[in-house]
Amino acid sequence: MNYRAVERPQIRDWVAQFVQALNYTGQISLDVIETPDGEIYPIECNPRTHSAIATFYNHPDVASAYFEEGETCLEPLPHSQPVYWLMHELWRGVTGDGAAWGRILRGQEALWAGDDPLPFLTVPYLQMGGLLMGSLMGGKDWVRLDFNIGKVVEAGGD
Repeated sequence: MNYRAVERPQIRDWVAQFVQALNYTGQISLDVIETPDGEIYPIECNPRTHSAIATFYNHPDVASAYFEEGETCLEPLPHSQPVYWLMHELWRGVTGDGAAWGRILRGQEALWAGDDPLPFLTVPYLQMGGLLMGSLMGGKDWVRLDFNIGKVVEAGGD
């Protein structure tokens, strides 16, 4: 999973119409696909924080958007770097995706913050390690480790 901010007015317009039609207020995260001819199709709607929140890593107003009254629509800052999860990129790199190393060099690791390194140190090792051990000890087959949402994806699971 990798995220980067893109400027697509047609997506912003579609989202504005969508939330206005529903009279929706609050947190919403939408995944969309843009076809080569510019058509926009929604593929997922989350009425909660989504892993793409990582694209706001350098936005000074994220906390106030959640905790202060008023209508605030935030978008990632235009100069934000693409976001990646180190463990995903390392796996891609060692399995032959040479572009992974460039993504690491040019992007922002999703969990890393110099003033708060604990998420970067605990999620891949303690959380994911514990979940993986639970699956293995429970005899459950697993398909992959999904570091961006902190989940061991089990065979036959979602």
